[in-house]
Formats: sequence, C-alpha cells, structure tokens
Amino acid sequence: MTLHLWSLLVFFLLQALHNSTIYNIPASIPLVQNQTLVSSSQIFELGFFKPNGSAKQYLGIWYKNMTPSKKVWVANRNKPIGDTDKSASLIIGNDGNLKLLDGQQNTVWSTNVMAKSNYSAAHLSDYGNFVLQDRNANILWESFDEPTDTLLPNMKIGVNVKTGKKRNLISWKGDSSKETFE
Repeated sequence: MTLHLWSLLVFFLLQALHNSTIYNIPASIPLVQNQTLVSSSQIFELGFFKPNGSAKQYLGIWYKNMTPSKKVWVANRNKPIGDTDKSASLIIGNDGNLKLLDGQQNTVWSTNVMAKSNYSAAHLSDYGNFVLQDRNANILWESFDEPTDTLLPNMKIGVNVKTGKKRNLISWKGDSSKETFE
C-alpha cells in the first residue's frame, strides 16, 4: 500500500512539473515563454504571443477559450521583442516592479511603481485585470490603468481622481502591424 501511495505522489509531482499554466507570479519565479498565467476561473490568460505573420513578440492578456484569440491588453505594445528571442521573461524585480526582460536581460517594459515593496506578487483576475500587489494585498499597479482597445467589466476609463492618471482606450491599427494610435 505504501508503494502505491508513493507512486501516486511521484505521478502528481511529475504532472505538476510539466504543467505550463500557473495562477500567480511570486517574486522568486519568472514567467517564461512556454508558460501562461491563468485567471482562477479559466477565463483569461496572460503570456507571450506573436501575431499572425509577425516577426515580433508581445506580452498580453487574451480570452483563454475564445477562437480566434482576442487580445484584451498588451504590455509592450510599443516595444516588441524579436520573434527569435526565446529567453524573454516576466519577473518581479528586487524593487517590487514587474519587468519584461528580453533575452539579454534588458528591461523592455516595467510597471515603474514608486512605492518600494520587498514582497510583491502578481495575479490575473477573473475580470482580466493583471494586478501587482504587496504582501498586504494592496494594489501597487494594475493593467486596468493602462488599457488597450478593449473595455472589460469593472474597468474604468477617464481620470483616476486619486492619482490623476488618465485611462484611455488605445486602438491598434491592424492585427499584423500592431501600431498604436490614440
């Protein structure tokens, strides 16, 4: 009986190691290109993508089970990563900020949060909001404050009266060019 339980434990551990879906990003573990971050109800997914026919990669959020895929937010919309760069990653830096790094470890995009946190974690909500929080679950940054072209439930547009930050929808010209305009 003990051997049977041990075999089951090893089986489930091996399954977990091969699973490329994660549910949060802790400060110590990066999100790499073969992984995606998924909302708890499996509605939204965040990861690296390459538009059809493009030689550029982006980090974005899309509906998990929608075909064709509908991108609802893109982090590095104005600074793509080359499609041959297989070492790009999303990390939480020592300063508590989310950072998108290319293969040479150059920062391509960052949350640029001023409030330093020695412990941060990121997760994707069931509304499609990518959130960076401190250890007390205070929101340090959220993707809803930097929208692209899709208005999602609970997203607000206009001026945030607390921070003065303007939140406007920004369209992309086409699926292959991904050039932005306001």
